Amino acid sequence: MNERKQTYRVYCQNEKTIPIFSRDWWMDAVCGEDNWDVLLVERDNEIVASMPYFKKNKYGLTAITQPPLTQTNGIWIKYPPGQKYSSRLSYEKEVMTEIIDQLQALNVDYYCQNFHYSITNWQPFYWKGFQQTTRYTYVIDNLTNLNDIFSGFSKVVRKNIRRAAQEANVYDTENIDVFYDMNKLVFERQDLNIPYSFELIKTLDRACKEHNSRKIFCAEDETGRLHSILYLVWDEQSAYLLMSGTDPAVRDSNYKTLLVWEAIKHAANVTQKFDFEGSMIESIAEYFRKFGPKPKPYYQISKSSPRLRFLSSGREMLRTVIGK
Repeated sequence: MNERKQTYRVYCQNEKTIPIFSRDWWMDAVCGEDNWDVLLVERDNEIVASMPYFKKNKYGLTAITQPPLTQTNGIWIKYPPGQKYSSRLSYEKEVMTEIIDQLQALNVDYYCQNFHYSITNWQPFYWKGFQQTTRYTYVIDNLTNLNDIFSGFSKVVRKNIRRAAQEANVYDTENIDVFYDMNKLVFERQDLNIPYSFELIKTLDRACKEHNSRKIFCAEDETGRLHSILYLVWDEQSAYLLMSGTDPAVRDSNYKTLLVWEAIKHAANVTQKFDFEGSMIESIAEYFRKFGPKPKPYYQISKSSPRLRFLSSGREMLRTVIGK
């Protein structure tokens, strides 16, 4: 293990504002300990910016991409206390430029990371030739008043929660096998293969459990039939609805909606915010919006090397020539 990575591991143990998706133990679980590294900016022997990254090699090309089950993990910045906004922009340019210089020194063919929504300025990356796509998540910013949160739900959501609460038995489980089987149904219903392996889920679950950062919620009917399951993770700043699953045959019971409410109530006891891990799929975004969260834009930053652009151009030209 290199010295930079070890420094970051120690820092993650003490710096509680680093999001869960960027912490060393999370990266170990979703990437493998040898498949990730980190870029650091330091001032007076203290880390002021970091960028953990997942690096892959395929067909002779190298790429930095989002790890599986990881919503965001781009640049993180620690700002000086009481910093003025005008100084903040200059500070961001300074530390981002250092990160970019280190990133470009890696000479990867393709780079693509999702930045946390707290990063609202990507201009230094634009100046260095990077591109940006805006994506959205949905967040309840303040969990201190659950009555206000419930009142902010749509009328339909409140009705479904009340009805499901009268019928369902809600409990938590440690059975990751049951969770994975139910989670697979989400993809099977769409004729898709689940995009992550059971081994990955077991590894991640073990890490989350060791760090007291997860809870698995279940809802079954009076016959003992499991309708829905939900996997929640959290850090000191926010909870995240990481994964869920519902039996397609009983989707109309709306037990998942009840589980979302149970997850929000639990999150209020362990953290400050609730992130639905939004979606660019219209139907999923509409479902989340009914819980009254705020849409939060976040940036997907990317860049291709000249070699990859040349290869991509050649492939498109070949398709044009052969008519495919």
